[in-house]
Amino acid sequence: MISIVTINFNNVHGLNKTLSSLAEQTEQNYEWIFIDGKSSDGSVEAATLFARQQDISVSENDLGIYNAMNKGILKAKGDCIIFLNSGDIFFDRFAVKSIAQHWRQNLDLLLFGFIVRGRSRMPKPLWWRFWSLPTSHQAIVYNSQLLRLNSFDESYLFAADYEHFLRINRQNVEVKSIPSILIINEPYGCDQNLNQVLNEYAKALISYGLPSLLVKVFIAFKKKYLGIVLGGTKS
Repeated sequence: MISIVTINFNNVHGLNKTLSSLAEQTEQNYEWIFIDGKSSDGSVEAATLFARQQDISVSENDLGIYNAMNKGILKAKGDCIIFLNSGDIFFDRFAVKSIAQHWRQNLDLLLFGFIVRGRSRMPKPLWWRFWSLPTSHQAIVYNSQLLRLNSFDESYLFAADYEHFLRINRQNVEVKSIPSILIINEPYGCDQNLNQVLNEYAKALISYGLPSLLVKVFIAFKKKYLGIVLGGTKS
């Protein structure tokens, strides 16, 4: 079974889009885990109306998105987990079926493509992790056991998913890439926190073992590059 974890806080508009995407899936053999940060905008009511018998809905104060994601991991009963946060949607109604078809018990990571800001992007090779995640975090299907043994580092506020990917790839992980679109990401406007994001990238790369001087040069180049890209594609 597939566990789909949705993190939400006061984003009922985005949540309704995500729920519509889940409802139209041709394959309904999944559990949905809703982790909410005690929203007050009708999100909890929308989740309650949608939730089926096998689904889990929690609304309580948390310590941020990665704390909420770790909560979702602990509640998941499926063999694999995907994070489809409020505002994110599946590319089509066959997405869950596609995950089920490609997932194998010996896999640790299943990488799909995604669309963000109107641009389609297919998964990159694993060495790409030194630049960024090989694909969107929401387009990664994780082995549940791998996540339970390797939770997200909650000391990171913006890039724990990146640090996590570097950390788990120190192990001998089994990865499969599928060159097809699975997710349409809601653009979260990470350009507004670009400096904080890149500082955490630097912290993660240094913890991975890269020389600090090399990381400094790399981050300066990445900042310039992202400033151009994000500055020209805001939505």
